Amino acid sequence: MNRKEANNHIGKQIRVVDPLLGSYIGELLEIIAEPRKPWRGKVKINAIEQYPVQNLSDLNVDILTRPSFTHGEIYEIAGSKIEPILGDVDNLDYHSSLLDALVNEINYFESEKEKITHVLSELNDDLKKLDPESGNDVQYFTILKDNEIVYLLDVDNNRIPLKQCPFPFQIKNKGQWVNVQYDIGLTFIDENKKRYQVKEGGQIRLIKDHFSPYHLFMNELEKPALDSLNSGLSKFDVSHDHCVHCHNSLLMKYLSSQNEKVLKGVNFISYQKDEMTLLVQHHYERESSKDGQDITYDRFEFTNDQGKRLLMTYSTETSR
Repeated sequence: MNRKEANNHIGKQIRVVDPLLGSYIGELLEIIAEPRKPWRGKVKINAIEQYPVQNLSDLNVDILTRPSFTHGEIYEIAGSKIEPILGDVDNLDYHSSLLDALVNEINYFESEKEKITHVLSELNDDLKKLDPESGNDVQYFTILKDNEIVYLLDVDNNRIPLKQCPFPFQIKNKGQWVNVQYDIGLTFIDENKKRYQVKEGGQIRLIKDHFSPYHLFMNELEKPALDSLNSGLSKFDVSHDHCVHCHNSLLMKYLSSQNEKVLKGVNFISYQKDEMTLLVQHHYERESSKDGQDITYDRFEFTNDQGKRLLMTYSTETSR
């Protein structure tokens, strides 16, 4: 409003509108009119209508822009930011109006979050169509050979003996990443036993999810043992997605063993679904044999927090 209009609003409720700082309701107390300068008004703030605009381009520790004008305080406001109020004001209580403004702001960002989530989902779907593994978090290694020992060299130049890595890797073959396991020397094999030779200095990668103790635990199980685990979980209406912790002692034994022929121990895996907790004790034995007839023994003991129990066993031996 202009200065003449403002004179008619002294002592009345007006609206303070700032493009960045939000919108407020206050009482116009006085007009300040200096020669050859835009007029200003002294305003006592009574309520807030709209929360300040949030700056999302600078993610500092405190990124929230909070109201600059507080209840009962008097501010000098540029006349260009003072507007008349047409009609009645619904809420002149600052605390109550602040709650309303916060709820409106939260609802706005919730709506924007849903839109952004939907767009990101569509973009990721398109990306995965072009590169099925692109959505996974991967770690790259360089192949290094030193005195007939093959190492993985990570980005920090740490050497990891490849022989001690019983993990599923990926190597690039004809422009495509192929899932493989390490065999011997510079040779890897896929699930169909096809062999792939890599060169020293070449790159391989590891999907970090595959490096998780639980994934490695499942990857180590033979199919009949994995079927027993799946069958047991299904009887408790639980799936692998409900795993919350996996203590994989077998993995630790594999990594630390020095050609030991017999490995024995227990893995502890816990699952959580709604309010139910399920604990699985996996008793295992692994025995290497010179004739290639390795012995595998797996016993799964399921117990939930209601006392329900189940036992599942798999063994390559005829009796145990």
